[in-house]
Amino acid sequence: MELSQKMELIAELLELETSDFTPQTSLDDLEEWDSLAAISYVVIMDEKFGIAAKPEEIQNFKTIQDILDSMK
Repeated sequence: MELSQKMELIAELLELETSDFTPQTSLDDLEEWDSLAAISYVVIMDEKFGIAAKPEEIQNFKTIQDILDSMK
């Protein structure tokens, strides 16, 4: 999957536009990154990547890049 497609998925789960963040954006700076977004992340990872996301992995996310890195 291309970077732009991954950014679109992240925008979808955060209910933002891709222009609202970069890979370097801290998740602490995004009020949209909350428990609901984390659940959406779990669903996207399962549906799009066939990966069961682990809660401890999600808790360690600090930036958008961390989410991108998990989308392999």
